[in-house]
Parts: sequence; structure tokens; C-alpha cells
Amino acid sequence: MNKAVSFLTSLLMLSSLTVPFVYAEDEAVSEETTSAAEEAGEEINDTPDSEGTGEEINDTSDSEETSENNEASEKEEKDFTVWHVNATSPAEGELVDDKENKEYLFTVINPGGEKRGGTDKWDLQFRIRGFSIVKDHEYSIRYAISADRMGSYYTKIANYDSKEVGEAVAGEVWHNQFGTSTVKSYVDGVVWENAETSYSDAWNNQAISKGDTLNVSCNFTGIADIPEAEWCFFLGGAGSTTANDCFTPGAVLRFRNLVLKDNTTGETLVSAYPFTEINVKGDINGDDTVDTTDLSLLSLCLLGDVTLDDAQIDHADLDGDGVFHIADVAELLRFISKKIDTL
Repeated sequence: MNKAVSFLTSLLMLSSLTVPFVYAEDEAVSEETTSAAEEAGEEINDTPDSEGTGEEINDTSDSEETSENNEASEKEEKDFTVWHVNATSPAEGELVDDKENKEYLFTVINPGGEKRGGTDKWDLQFRIRGFSIVKDHEYSIRYAISADRMGSYYTKIANYDSKEVGEAVAGEVWHNQFGTSTVKSYVDGVVWENAETSYSDAWNNQAISKGDTLNVSCNFTGIADIPEAEWCFFLGGAGSTTANDCFTPGAVLRFRNLVLKDNTTGETLVSAYPFTEINVKGDINGDDTVDTTDLSLLSLCLLGDVTLDDAQIDHADLDGDGVFHIADVAELLRFISKKIDTL
């Protein structure tokens, strides 16, 4: 059998298959930087967390340094300008920065909460600090979160001490139900769209199904100046504001595409494992052109030789049926060969 027939047979066999959504993100726009240590002998204290103060776990570590005259033990401050775990006893979590697969893996060991001797959902956090929010500036924020079991989370941008600043209740200038947002589920499609213009309209957690991935994008306006801001995900236990634990012990969460931009200045404030930026339908490699390079990428993805990220997969669904399969490759081929005018 000649090669043409063999290839046609292979395509026919592939036509009944769909490609599951896969996750492989581009490198972060810039490397995460480490903060300088304080002068020797000084103790560095972290600012108390939102909604209550508690001893932080795993935010400092002891290090020993040998000098010419003596050996001293000092506390080394952890760099809060990178994504990290913050836990208030008895809550505990474990974070792995999986650079090979370009994602963060967060394991809930103990969510805390009232029934375990803690306080509420903020007992266990995945967070980053080291940026500022300016009043009346326009911002865009996006992230992708996956969970291996059913649960919920609350995410916010706020000042360190949660003190009210102008219209920023509890110091929060944004949370997961404020601003114009879209939450897309790979299980259920678009599961949430909102345009809350009043900050206090909604304060609920965002639910996520077992085995699902949520791709979230939102635009909002800064309602106060926050010189030292933090972006937090609350993943802890039940309490006075949270009916159920966010996640049960042992839950594993995956975070990707963590990006915060100041659209007024054009500055990227946070960027960790961002997805490919694509503005043109059918443009798979992000060069704003639809050509044979994109066709090759789709064909290789079907054969399992190339892995596409979520944004690329979204733009590869050219027939709009919610899945990426051989029919989409055929549609792109028709467009490139000028048999159709638009995608």
C-alpha cells in the first residue's frame, strides 16, 4: 500500500478520536527574583495576615553562617515576591514549583478551620506579594486552576494587613466576583460570567468540580491605592464565613497562567507560567498569522508529537463543537487553500 493511502487510513482512524485538553505553558515572562536578606543579626517579621493573626508556618527558615571570628545562627527571610504557601496553625500545605511541566502543584495537608482549632478559609493560602495597585488604573487578571476533587476557593488582591482603604473593604481591591469576569470550565463550558460594579455585591467562593480545570479572566478598576499588595488564594477550612472546607485533606491543586497586568501603564505585575498569547483565530503559534506552520502544529498534536497549551487548544477548535479533532485540521486546511474565506 503506498504512503498516500497509508496516511489517509491514519486520518480516517483519527477522525473518531478527540484530543483531551492538555496543559503545557510557555515560560514565565520574567524570572522570579529573590529578595535581599536583612542585615546580619536583625529579625525580619512578616505582616499579620488577612482576617486574623496567627503564626505563619514555613515562611522562615534557620540558616547557619560561619564568620572569621564566630559561628552564628540567623533567621533567613523567605522571598514573598514569589508564589508560596502561607499557613496559620494547624493548617498545612505543600507547594511544588514544577518547572518541567510549567505549573505549581499545591497539596492541602491540613485545611485548618474552626473544627480543627483554626479560624476560617484564610488559614491556608497560596499567595504572592511585592507589587502595587493604583487607584483608577485598569487591570486584567487571569489564572488557571485544576483540582483532583470537588471544592471551592476564594481569591483576592488586597493590602497586607487587610485594613480598609477608601472603598477597599478589608483592604481588597479585587476578588473573584468583582469586575467583569469569565470563568470557563473544561467540563461544563462557561460556568460563570459576571460584571459586578459594586465591590460588596458578592463575596462567595468559586466552586470547582472534581477533575476540572477553570480558566478565569477578569478586568477591573483599582478602587484604592495599595502600595504593598498581595494576590491570595484562600484554600482553608470552614469557619464563620465559610460553610464547608474549601478542600479536604489530600486535595491536589494545579495553578498555571497566573498573570496580573496594569493595562493603564502596560506593566506586567505578576506572570507565572503564562499561556500563549493568541489574538487571531486559527493562529496556533501566536505569530498573528494563519499559515502552514499552524496546520503542521495541529497535525502533530493529533499524532501526539506536539503538546499544545489551553489557549492554543481553544483556538484550534475551528468548527466550534467544543473539542479539537481532525475536523478542525481539515477546516484549517480549507482556509489556507482558500476554499473558505473565514474561520
